[in-house]
Amino acid sequence: MNICVDVGNTLVKIGIFNENVLLKTLSFKTDINKSEDELDFIITSLLKKNDVEYDKNTHIILSSVVPSLNVPLKNVLTNIFGDNFLHLGPGVKTGIAMKVDNPNEVGSDLIADMVGAKNKYGKPTIVVDLGTATKVLLLDKDGFFSAASIAPGLIISGATLSNNGEMLPTVSIEVPKKVLGRNTIDAMNSGIVYGHLEMIEGLVRRFEDELGYKCKKVLTGGNANYLKTLINKDFVVDFDIAVEGLNFILNKNIG
Repeated sequence: MNICVDVGNTLVKIGIFNENVLLKTLSFKTDINKSEDELDFIITSLLKKNDVEYDKNTHIILSSVVPSLNVPLKNVLTNIFGDNFLHLGPGVKTGIAMKVDNPNEVGSDLIADMVGAKNKYGKPTIVVDLGTATKVLLLDKDGFFSAASIAPGLIISGATLSNNGEMLPTVSIEVPKKVLGRNTIDAMNSGIVYGHLEMIEGLVRRFEDELGYKCKKVLTGGNANYLKTLINKDFVVDFDIAVEGLNFILNKNIG
């Protein structure tokens, strides 16, 4: 069994694999203030609730963009699953080549997405990952991770708008039925949601224009739920591409 843990700024996602089949995905909100005991309780409760059986011979991989959680999560995961632990970082074999200015600054979350894209969809592929930030990532026709565009995510955009406009209310992001907002809440949601949609589709179009060729397109990330029914039909919606990428990496490193 492989346990693939993807720690983002918004969610911690856990993929449970048996013989390379994704059995379950579990998730909980990222909270840097949680103690090891609290993290242990959350994870063991999720495993029990979802009837996940495991033993101490399980292999674990951790990808994290929240450094303050790395040590407590490693301690909790190895306590639950055993010591076969791999932290995605420098020196880990990924099977993905990079053609960027500084490969060392590429986050492990982006690497997981690209490895998942390469192994599931082939090349060239553009992955749009909607999390705390919205990332547009390119796996080019030669199989290199060679470019990215990063913008504020949907939730951040909404919060920034509310926090910086004295007369604007706080909104819970919802997909409005129409672009034409007839009240403040609908108008804000229209701008946030449909504006984000147009930004994504525009960036992807510009990627392809600069490249001079078409790419497969994948939409992923927790906030993809807001756009999955609105996005251009060329996009495949795949919420598991990162944990599947981590599973490929884990298998590559354990032989």
